[in-house]
Amino acid sequence: QEKEKSSLKQKVKDVEMQTLRSQMNPHFLFNSLNSINSFIIQQKSKEASTYLTTFSKLMRSILDNSRQESISLEKEIETLGMYMKLEMARLENSFDYQIIIDQNLDAEFVQIPPLILQPFVENAIWHGLVNKNGNGFLKIEIKKDENSDVIIRISDNGIGRKASLQMKKEQIKHKSYGIDITRERLEMLNPKNQIIITDLEDEHGKAIGTLVELKIVYYD
Repeated sequence: QEKEKSSLKQKVKDVEMQTLRSQMNPHFLFNSLNSINSFIIQQKSKEASTYLTTFSKLMRSILDNSRQESISLEKEIETLGMYMKLEMARLENSFDYQIIIDQNLDAEFVQIPPLILQPFVENAIWHGLVNKNGNGFLKIEIKKDENSDVIIRISDNGIGRKASLQMKKEQIKHKSYGIDITRERLEMLNPKNQIIITDLEDEHGKAIGTLVELKIVYYD
């Protein structure tokens, strides 16, 4: 039993490292640096400085958080906020976002596995919102259920998974891989953890976005 326990712990660590690598994927790093370069070429020194500062803070946050077994929900949201600000700047504010945390949930003390939400948010942006005509919107809602488990809903008003897959973008292959790693990681941490992805449709069956629901068993 001790041998099995040790083997499982090692597997979790390996998957967590995979998660870290997927978080800091070459596409994101290259595009971020390219955006900074673009601001410099356009002589937008203030924008370049702001972007670079946020970028460096995000990289440090990802590295710090990835070393922890669990972090506060507050830290996870802070890291996520930096990531979304970078993507908004890079995509010329073509989307907006809202984070709603239930008033009965204390984000400073609730613990969750680190770097869990970013792959789903990245997926929503690059699957659904980037190819949408008009302004995109991303909503993140966080609450506790009756068992004190953390329930997180990530919804977007993008083009939907089906239309996105038909475009056969290179980013899609990467993002799907990141989601698979996160799903495996959550299941290994606790089999009761759940991820449900739903295609949102209007009354005529037209795609109006995607909803991701995560249930994370509370980390005491």
